[in-house]
This record gives sequence, structure tokens and C-alpha cells, in this order.
Amino acid sequence: MTILIRKAAEEEIPAIARLAGQAFHPTTDWITRQVFPLHLQPKDIPDGQASQPWRRLRKTVGFSTPNCATIVAVDTALNNQIVGYAIWDLPVGSEESPAPPADPELPADVTDFKVYAELKTILEEDHKATFGDRGLKDVWRSSSPLLFPLYIRVLLYKPDMGPQPTNAQTDLDMIGVDPHYQRQGIGRALLTWGVEQATREGRDCYLMATPQGRPLYESFGFDIVRPLNMFGVMHHSMILRTSKTT
Repeated sequence: MTILIRKAAEEEIPAIARLAGQAFHPTTDWITRQVFPLHLQPKDIPDGQASQPWRRLRKTVGFSTPNCATIVAVDTALNNQIVGYAIWDLPVGSEESPAPPADPELPADVTDFKVYAELKTILEEDHKATFGDRGLKDVWRSSSPLLFPLYIRVLLYKPDMGPQPTNAQTDLDMIGVDPHYQRQGIGRALLTWGVEQATREGRDCYLMATPQGRPLYESFGFDIVRPLNMFGVMHHSMILRTSKTT
């Protein structure tokens, strides 16, 4: 197996959306199962398939955003099959960031909006506790910062200075790895792509980690800020200090 990390092509969006459905499947991912509960899924199609059109639209929105980089991990031994991906929101290099495209609406018939609202509250409270009353308002992003914690979000900021102007941020929207390729270093390679940019700019990294992702971030040197109880399962907000990467 030879893994190559590169930028994605537009025609690869459907494959990335399918991989997202596999990596964050309601039968295996805790938060996905709360937001897209199994009892709301149609009985005539496989679990998780009802959200695929939404996932595909969301990936398309991200790909069409100028400062959003979609990165893929491909197995060159399998005809460049996509086995992992990461979506990074990058600095635009100007004082005013462009207005981000609107996120596609969540599929109403398979989404538990009460759970989604509770999830938003949990994340907003953590953002406020970490960054003050403005929360993530000073961070530009091409997609909702409150979508799901399974979409690991990373905010890169100057250490000890609080959130910086939005055009100075790099933001990890999500990382997903094919379940058959997990624990083979692919998530680490995808995370490295963005963290190296942060290190060059002297920025710390903040994220909210799932239980599955936490070991990876700890191995990178991320420190726990606080635990977050997500419907009975503990997640953690974490920070990687620039001093640990230099």
C-alpha cells in the first residue's frame, strides 16, 4: 500500500461523500447516530444512505469555495482509490473574507432536530469558554461550525492572543478515513498537511475530538482543554501549542 496525499479533483466529490457516509455511519459513530437516529432512517434503503444527497451537496459547496482545500489520501496500488479525506478552510490573505455559501439544509425526514439544537448549545458553550463572548465569530469558515463534532473542527490562532482576524485562520472542517484503512497512518498524514501550515505561521490549534480521534491528537501533542458530555459519551476540546511542534 502506497498512500499519496494531494488536493482533490471536482469529479471526486461523489466518492468523498460516499466515504464520509462510511467513516461517519450511524451504526458506528455515536454523534451521527444521535443526529440521524436509526428509527428515522427509511427501511427500504441501507442505513445512512438517506443522508448521502446532503453529504454530496455539502462537499460540493466546500469545493466551490475559493479558500477551502479538499485534500484526499489515495492508494496508488489500487488505481488511486480514495481512502481518506480532509477539508481545510484556509486564509484568504485579505482584510475581508468572502461571504461563505449557505450550507445545504439537513434532510428533515431523517434528522433529529432537537438533538441537533442541543449539540449546537454544547459546542457554543465550549467556544465561549475557550474564546470568550465572541466564540468563533472571528473565525471564517465555509461550513457551519456547529454541524457535528464528528466533523473535527480545528481553529488555528496566535498563542496567548485569542482569536485573530478571520483572514489569518486555517480551519479543519473534517477528516474521514475509510473504515478498512483506519489505524494505518492515513488520518495522521491528513492532519499533518494542515498542522504543518499552522506551525509555519506560529499558530496554535484548537479542536473538538471524538473518542475515536482523541488518541491521534494526543500523539500529535494536543492537550485536553475540557471534557464535553455528548449525549452520554465524553468528547474533548483540545489544543496543540506551537511550542510543541517547533
